[in-house]
Amino acid sequence: MSQSEGNSYFERGEQERLKCRFADALEAYRQALGQYSANNALERLRCHRKIGDCLRMRGDFVTAENHYCQALAIAQQQEDELELADTLVGLGLCRRSLGKIEQTTRDLEQAQQIYQEWEDPHGEAFCLWAMGGMWRFSGHLRHAKTAFQEALSLFEMMDDELGIGYSLCGLGGVSRVMGKHQKSLHYYSRAHDALKRISDTFGIAYSSCGIANAHRMARDYGRAFTHFSQATALYKEIGDQVSFAYTLWGEATAHKMVGEWELALGGFQQADEIFQTTGDRRGTIYALLGKGELAFLANDLDQAHGMLREALDMATTNPFRLERCHCHLLQVLFHREAGQHVDMEEIRRQYRQFGSNFPGADVTLPLNLP
Repeated sequence: MSQSEGNSYFERGEQERLKCRFADALEAYRQALGQYSANNALERLRCHRKIGDCLRMRGDFVTAENHYCQALAIAQQQEDELELADTLVGLGLCRRSLGKIEQTTRDLEQAQQIYQEWEDPHGEAFCLWAMGGMWRFSGHLRHAKTAFQEALSLFEMMDDELGIGYSLCGLGGVSRVMGKHQKSLHYYSRAHDALKRISDTFGIAYSSCGIANAHRMARDYGRAFTHFSQATALYKEIGDQVSFAYTLWGEATAHKMVGEWELALGGFQQADEIFQTTGDRRGTIYALLGKGELAFLANDLDQAHGMLREALDMATTNPFRLERCHCHLLQVLFHREAGQHVDMEEIRRQYRQFGSNFPGADVTLPLNLP
């Protein structure tokens, strides 16, 4: 085994990763790992973490978690706290996508404590950004907003455009689910400008999708479709599956809203296939809600109620509180469409409890979920 060859492969992996070519970066990191001996503990640790990062970006969360855990074991053996913290953040992001919110919380809180003790503002900012996503996933929207704002402040202090862009994306996403669509568009547009300046392809795609969803919530479907197309082209270019699936869901929702039900169903089904492959249960809930609503609109009531029950069961057995509200809302709308008396204020109170002003006073089917 050659350490110099390992270093060469690792550097290639870094270059490809910075260009958002995650498949090529993954191959280079794997080749680097094969060149490092057991004596190259730090190098092997970093390879495992970078492999985990690439696998996470490509949606292979289970294998990514395994590599992060191998990196974690080496960091603990070496008693290298900063490497340990960096690995914990990656592991937390991976476990968040698998719906393991309790473990994610422990991982990120431990990392944050290390960064604070070592006075590492960049590490702490990245950790806060990860925490924002965790809080959003688990339906603690106010906590999510605060974490993204704190991350943004630190990244602005360091003049870190990449961190600024992703923090703004986080604020754009949480603003949308809080029912603040104009703020969402503002944040995503700022993020898009920042990430274009540094040519971050993934970030440009991510913010394009966010802009599309903000336009969708404002019922400006023409602009929404334009930005969804831009995001799709970029995600295909870099081979992303995870975020692409949510783009498919958002675009399918827009098709549903304008009455293009066949296109909507195709989009929901394609997104669902990716969510099933990656093990993204939260995404699966959204796909089920979309398909279930289309079944209801087509008067296939048995299928509609079956999909809604499946989505609600999944939301109830996982820590997805906002998605649980979405299930209850669709349930209420189904009953209302069937001529039953329903209490819309009760469902609104559930959303308000989590910090969301959705839904508005005119909520009806088809449902434009945020």
